[in-house]
Amino acid sequence: MLWRMGRRPAIRSEVLLKLSIISRYLVREIGLAWVGVTLVLVVVLFANRLIRYLGAAASGTLPGDAILTLMGYKALSYTAFVLPGSFYLAVILAMGRLYRDSEMSAMGACGIGPGHLYRALTLLMIPLVLLVAWLSFEIQPWAAREGREAEQVAQQAMEVRAIRPGRFLESSRGGGVFYIEGLTGDGERMRDVFLQVLQEGERVVARASEGYLEMDPDTGDQYLVLEDGYRYDAVANDKGWRLIQFQRHGVRITEGETPRVDVRRDGMPTRDLIGSPDPRERAELHWRIAMPVMVVTLGLLAIPLSRSSPRDGRYGRLLLAVLLFVVYFNLLTVAQGWLEAGRTPDRLGLWPVHLSMVLVAVVWMLRVYRIGLRRRRP
Repeated sequence: MLWRMGRRPAIRSEVLLKLSIISRYLVREIGLAWVGVTLVLVVVLFANRLIRYLGAAASGTLPGDAILTLMGYKALSYTAFVLPGSFYLAVILAMGRLYRDSEMSAMGACGIGPGHLYRALTLLMIPLVLLVAWLSFEIQPWAAREGREAEQVAQQAMEVRAIRPGRFLESSRGGGVFYIEGLTGDGERMRDVFLQVLQEGERVVARASEGYLEMDPDTGDQYLVLEDGYRYDAVANDKGWRLIQFQRHGVRITEGETPRVDVRRDGMPTRDLIGSPDPRERAELHWRIAMPVMVVTLGLLAIPLSRSSPRDGRYGRLLLAVLLFVVYFNLLTVAQGWLEAGRTPDRLGLWPVHLSMVLVAVVWMLRVYRIGLRRRRP
C-alpha cells in the first residue's frame, strides 16, 4: 500500500508532462499554419488595394510616393478583420493534416480527446482575442482616420503638383481659374497668385503674394488659402469694384462630395461610440465587439469541423469551412444593417448571430465525438 501511494504522484506528473508536450505540439502546428494563412490573406488584400491605388496614380489623382503610406494604413485597418478568419482556417488546415497523417488516431489511442484539443486551442485563443480586441477598438479606428486624412492630403498635393507657373489653370472639378507666377522651393506653396472664381453667384477676383491649397476633411470642399493680398468684389447695381485688403483669406474653389457616413464611423474612437444615441454608431460599436468574439466562436467550430478520415483529401473540409465562414460573416453584416435601421433592439446587438454559431459548434461537437450518446450493446 505504501509503495502504491508513493507511485501515484510520479504517475500523475508523468501524465501532465505528456499532456504538456502534446499541447505544445498542437500550438506549434496551429501557430505555423496561422502565420502562413495570415500572410496569404494579407497579400491578397494588399494586391487588391494596390491595384486601386496604382489606377488612381496612373489617372493623376494620387501621387505615386503616397501609395506605400496609404497601404500601411490600410494594412492596419484590415488586420482586425483578417485575424479571426485566418485563425479559423489555420485550425482547419493544421488539424486536418494531423487527421490525414493518422497522428490524431495515435493521440486518441493514448487518451487524447477533444478536451485536450480545446485546452491547447485556448492557449492560442486567449492572446489572440486580446490582440484582436486591441486592434478593433484602438488601432483600426486610428488607421481609418489617419489613412483618410493622408489620402486627402495626397490628392491635394497632386493637384498642387499639376500646377505649372506661368499658366492659367482650371480646377480639376471646374470650380475656378487661377494663375501663379512661381512655386516655393519645397513646392508646397505658390507665389504671386491670381484667382477668379464664382462664389454664391458672384464673381470673386483675388490677388495675393502667396497661397496654398487646403481641403476640409469633413465636407471635402477645397479652398485656396491666400496670404497678404487683395480681393476685388463687384458692387451690386454698379459697375465699380470694392477693394478689400487681407492678411489671410480662404476662397472655396471646388465643392466636394458629401463624405460617406460609414467611413466617418469607421474612424470614430471607440469611447465616442459608447452611449451614442445614433443607431448607426451603436451598430459600429457592436461590429467592433464582434471581431474578438469571432475568434472564440470560430475556434469552437473549427475543432469538430476539422475531423476527417485519412482517406479524405488534403482540403476536404476546407470548402465547407469557407462556406460556413461566409454565412457567418454575411449574417453579421445583415444584423449590423438591421441595427443601423433600428429594426433590432440595441441590447441584442449581434449576439443572436454569435450564439447561433456557438450552438452549431456545440451540436457538431456532440455529434462528431458522440458525447452523451450511449453505446449499443451487442
